[in-house]
Amino acid sequence: MKHHLFLPTFLPVSFPDATETFLEDMAKKGWFLKKVGYFLSFCQFEKGTPAPVRYRLEPVPDTVRTPSAEMVQFYEDFGWKYLTTFSHFFFIFVAENPDTPEIHCDPLVQAKGYKRMCRNFGVFALAALALLAIFLGIPLYHPAFLLECPRFSAFALVTLLAFAVLILWSVLRLWKIYRNLSQGKPLSHRKGYLHIFSLQTIILVLLVLFLLPFSDKLVEWDENDQITQALTAVEEPLPYVPLAEMGISPDWVQTPYDPITIGGKNSDSNYVRSRSNVLAPATFQISQTAYHTDPNMPAVATSMTSYYGEMANSFLAKIVGMDFANLYADTPGISGYKMEKEPLSLSGFSEAYYGNILGNAQLLLLRQDNRVLIVHYAGDASLKDHVEDFAELFTQTYTPLQKGGE
Repeated sequence: MKHHLFLPTFLPVSFPDATETFLEDMAKKGWFLKKVGYFLSFCQFEKGTPAPVRYRLEPVPDTVRTPSAEMVQFYEDFGWKYLTTFSHFFFIFVAENPDTPEIHCDPLVQAKGYKRMCRNFGVFALAALALLAIFLGIPLYHPAFLLECPRFSAFALVTLLAFAVLILWSVLRLWKIYRNLSQGKPLSHRKGYLHIFSLQTIILVLLVLFLLPFSDKLVEWDENDQITQALTAVEEPLPYVPLAEMGISPDWVQTPYDPITIGGKNSDSNYVRSRSNVLAPATFQISQTAYHTDPNMPAVATSMTSYYGEMANSFLAKIVGMDFANLYADTPGISGYKMEKEPLSLSGFSEAYYGNILGNAQLLLLRQDNRVLIVHYAGDASLKDHVEDFAELFTQTYTPLQKGGE
């Protein structure tokens, strides 16, 4: 009975000399390559008598998956037997006689195959860089995403950056091989491989984890960092102006937030959500809503949502404030609408403006260095009449909610 060994070796395409060395070392231990999987380069070895066989990787011409009969016969005439195909990049040939002459005598002829590989890998490199650029563009379009999902953002950034580096490294390595061959320098067939295999394996494992449900788990952990409590249950100072101070009718009610019946009637408002991380030591999102008790009236009488954040630096506070202001000013169904900003003169503030959203709602943004407050209000009062009340919130600091306080 023949013994087989399967190894997820992640053979590096850009290091054919290292791959040849690895396969020859395995043969010296009695493990002979039989097949290379198309995906992720899983190698199948068969146990035999240790022998000093030699392996050579030949670039695949164009898009064929197997060598032509003429090519197989030509190589066999010189002592090289076709063994298998490594993905769509290389044909692998083996010579059982260690004295078998090399397949190629002219480096210039061999250079043609590597020129095509450089071109194909250049396309992969551009795709990887485009993917990385898209992800790096997310903070520019939605910088609050970094605060909401810091673990996922960090993991995705490291993974995509490492993948891009791997692809660029491969392109440069293949280009170096092509350049040396074009200059008449023969290709080396011996190279250390442990560090190369290890590095590529780590990068590809990270990429696989990024594509698998592990990413969803990171997002779930990020969401669990957020603590939500009813406003009436929090005794510590919070960065908000109570809706009652804006003026509400006596027959309006503010139903306390209830996490058990969330999604039910009037149960998913009047709460505070808080989180803390390296980028934002303290953030609070506070929702307030007053409801009509008269069933003949619209359910929501007035509402106010505010976001307060203490950021790691003033630049982050500026772009996050802009992001939330755009989010709060969004008008579904009306494309191209842009709220006009009315600057406010407030001493001690880096940025302050008011906006009226189509007469249906109002927005206020205040920023003092690395702290920012954005308020969205729908009601009869005017936010401009209460600017000093909101500015007063910056005279003290606030501690993020703790899970033990739930």
